Amino acid sequence: MKNTERRTRTVLVDTNILVSGLVFTKGNEHEILRLAEDKDITLVLPEFVLKEARTVLNHRFPGHGFLLDAFIRQAQHAIVPMNQIEGEIARHRGSVRDAKDIAVLAATIVAKPDLAVTGDKTLREDMKRSGELTNRTVVCSSSEFLKEILKRS
Repeated sequence: MKNTERRTRTVLVDTNILVSGLVFTKGNEHEILRLAEDKDITLVLPEFVLKEARTVLNHRFPGHGFLLDAFIRQAQHAIVPMNQIEGEIARHRGSVRDAKDIAVLAATIVAKPDLAVTGDKTLREDMKRSGELTNRTVVCSSSEFLKEILKRS
């Protein structure tokens, strides 16, 4: 018997995409999270992104912290533990202009998602220059991601 089940695309998101998608329900970021809730994509969530998102939600959006836990219970996702990316962080120091973004690059290299979505234009440019990502991961903004999904549907 032939397996006709299609593999869902894996999509790594950064903290900004996750927080924006949880808090603002009328935007591209929310649509991305909705796709994960509907099991149309598998979100790839680095452990540090979850931690940062929880901090941002609790400090900048008081009363919204519960949204992260509710979303994680519902959404199709995979978590990338910090200990899996630490070696890549050290190896790729200087590969991105903003040192705090090195973990996103490292997590993307380790997780090998189909797409990586970030709202940070500078980070997108830096990631697109990475030889380790160009052949396997499409790096894009949330609007570019949604256009890509619609094109392939």
